[in-house]
Amino acid sequence: MSLRVLALASIAAACGGSPSPTPVPSGPTASIVAPRASEGDVIVAEVNGRPVWGSCVTEQAAAGATDRKAALEQCIDFELLAQAAEKRGFGADADVQEATRSAMVNELIGSEFEARYQKPADLGPVLDKMLDKNEWRLHRPDLRASTYVRALVPADATPTVDAAAKRVADKIVAELENETGLLPPHLRAAADRAIAGTTIEIQSQDVGQVPQTATFEKPYLDALFSIPEVGRISRPARTKRGWDVVLWSGGLPPYESTREQLAKDVFPELRRAQFFLWVAQLTKANGITIELDAEAIATLGEEPQ
Repeated sequence: MSLRVLALASIAAACGGSPSPTPVPSGPTASIVAPRASEGDVIVAEVNGRPVWGSCVTEQAAAGATDRKAALEQCIDFELLAQAAEKRGFGADADVQEATRSAMVNELIGSEFEARYQKPADLGPVLDKMLDKNEWRLHRPDLRASTYVRALVPADATPTVDAAAKRVADKIVAELENETGLLPPHLRAAADRAIAGTTIEIQSQDVGQVPQTATFEKPYLDALFSIPEVGRISRPARTKRGWDVVLWSGGLPPYESTREQLAKDVFPELRRAQFFLWVAQLTKANGITIELDAEAIATLGEEPQ
C-alpha cells in the first residue's frame, strides 16, 4: 500500500458521523503527493497536474483482484481524495502525519531490510558462523532428564542393611511401576511411605538431560534408558551409594537433521538479530546522535498529579 493510501485511511476515518472539526496543525504539513515507485514507473493519468502512477494501478489490481480499468479509476479517486484532504488542511493533522511517518518506516524496512534478507543464504557469514557453532544439533542423541530416589547404603554397611535398602526400593517400585504420567513429587512421596518404620535414609535429586553415553554410573544409565516412556519409573538399580529408583521426567528425542534444515530453523532468530544490527548501522551511517533525558524517563509511569 502506498504512503498516500495509508494517510487517506486516517482521513476517511474522520469522514464518518458528524462533521470533523478543523484540524489543528501539529507541525510541518505531511506530503501526500503520490511518489514514483521506481525509475521505470510511468504516469498513466493526471489530476489537476498531479501524477497517477502505473505502480498504483498495478498494486490496486493485485490487491483487489480487479481489472486494470477499475484499478485505474480507484487510483484517480485516491488522488482526488488526497487533493481534497490537502485543501481542508488534513496534511497538518497529527493522525495523518503519524500515518505517513509509519508508512515511510514500513517502506524503508520493506525495501532495504526485508527485500535483502528473505532466505537463510542472505545472511552470509553470519549464518555460516552460527551453523558451525551449532553443528552438534545436526545429530542429537536421545537426551533424557530424570529424578531419582535412593535408598542409601553406606560404604561400610552390612549385607543386612543392603537388603533392607533393596526392600525399600522394591516397595517403591511395587507401588508405582504400573503408573504413568508420574512427576518427581509422586516418586518422593512413595519413597517417604516406603521408609516408614525402617532405619533406611532416602536421598533424592533431579538430573538434567544426558545421553546414554554420559559419564554416569552405568547401572543408573541402564535403568534410565530402559524406561519405556516419560512419566514412568525403572526397576531398582544398585549404584555405588545405594538402591536407585529412576523416573524419566523429560528431555529431547533423538533428531537427525541437515545443515540446510538447521539454517531454516535458526533463520528467524538470526534475522531478528540482524534487524537490530541494521538499525545500528543506519544510525552510524547517517551520523545520528541520540540523547536521553534521564529525568523525563524517570517520570514515566508515574501517576499524574
